[in-house]
Amino acid sequence: MTPIIRTLVHPVLLLLGLLSAAVGAAPLVPLPSRTSPSDLQVSGLLPGGITNGFVTREQLLSLPLTTVTNVQDGALKRSAVYRGVPLTALQAALSVESRSDVIFLICGDGYTAHVDAAYLKQFAPLLILEIDGQGPEKWGRSLASGLAMAPYYVNSGSFQARPAERLAGIDEGPVYPYAVARIDFSTSDRALGPLRLDGAASELARLGERLAIRDCLSCHDHRGVGGLMSNRPWALLKTWSSNTNYFRRYVVRPKSIQPASRMPGFSHYNEQALDALQAYFREWKPGGAGR
Repeated sequence: MTPIIRTLVHPVLLLLGLLSAAVGAAPLVPLPSRTSPSDLQVSGLLPGGITNGFVTREQLLSLPLTTVTNVQDGALKRSAVYRGVPLTALQAALSVESRSDVIFLICGDGYTAHVDAAYLKQFAPLLILEIDGQGPEKWGRSLASGLAMAPYYVNSGSFQARPAERLAGIDEGPVYPYAVARIDFSTSDRALGPLRLDGAASELARLGERLAIRDCLSCHDHRGVGGLMSNRPWALLKTWSSNTNYFRRYVVRPKSIQPASRMPGFSHYNEQALDALQAYFREWKPGGAGR
């Protein structure tokens, strides 16, 4: 006998789904609990006051998909054809609150990338479901890190560093997290506000703020925002910033300080970037509300 499987759906989400169906839309209604290891967790500013749920791979495949080619994939080190859902389309399908202007892409190893509205508009990153026509079970490991790339991968068809994002002579890099297990829809004020400097901060520290949020937040967190990969939170970086030699050596050559460190090292940071980053952490106030 074939078993009957019943899945409970939150009544608010069910109502939203029925309303969307009535007007001809294709809603994506998250489930309240995980049904498979391949389910994508979604959280944050979901409709109806719901803050957490799970989306199956089948649900994602039912959405309109986009196919793009990246001639030099950073993880695979070759050309790759992606088929997936643009993050902006995923936002719309989930009926994410319009005030959400930053998306956090949380990986299984604790690495957490984030993209803001400007990045979304410029580069149109996809939640990738297939690479070269193959599902995640065939993706294998990244040639950049040796880590497994499943269950989800986010990348764009093309990337070119934006002049406005060149900080201390250092260009931004593309955002392409793999092993993505959760996507969180938030706001800059709520998520990044506590990391902002107050009005009395120096211009050098403000430059460091932009560098820190861009380059450090993926592995270092503050009160649940940012990556957990390093196990060294924002407040500890502030403590380290009081020791110039230790701080700068840790940024440039972390293994010279802690041989077991997983941090790759920012050997491309010049003196201005190091000065700015150190100034930021020295001036940042853990209890501050930002600006």
